[in-house]
Amino acid sequence: MHDDRHMRVLAGGRSVGCMKGEEAMRKAFVLGIALLIVVALVAGRRLVGAEEKATGTPITLKGTVVDTHCYVTHGLNDAKHTGCSNACIARGVPAGFLAEDGKLWMLYGEKPFSVKDTVAGMADVPAILTGIPVERGGVRGIQIKSIERAAPAK
Repeated sequence: MHDDRHMRVLAGGRSVGCMKGEEAMRKAFVLGIALLIVVALVAGRRLVGAEEKATGTPITLKGTVVDTHCYVTHGLNDAKHTGCSNACIARGVPAGFLAEDGKLWMLYGEKPFSVKDTVAGMADVPAILTGIPVERGGVRGIQIKSIERAAPAK
């Protein structure tokens, strides 16, 4: 049996010990809410940072758009493969840009959406690409500013 005779009883029949327990719970609740706010602010900052545009000096490359599956797995990127490559890109296979120097660049938009509409019908034909180079974890890419078919050689 618990002896509560030493506890002061306040108006309404509540003891001082009960008030201390409520105050501790209130402080823990406020601290928990403050922690959640801090976590939300940090997470929000990271998400906003993820959509920031790449910064850097734009570069211009000459080459051709390729569907990365057929190019990387089979080395296909010629005129006989144009129809297949355009179909693959239209289905969502990631598009790349094979520069004249033989380097493959992954193609990205300024926002996190597929570039398939931007490069539609441009696979395996000479093109000029201008964009901002990006690289992370060994993957080289370029955020497209503009891309157009190259003028035929005279």
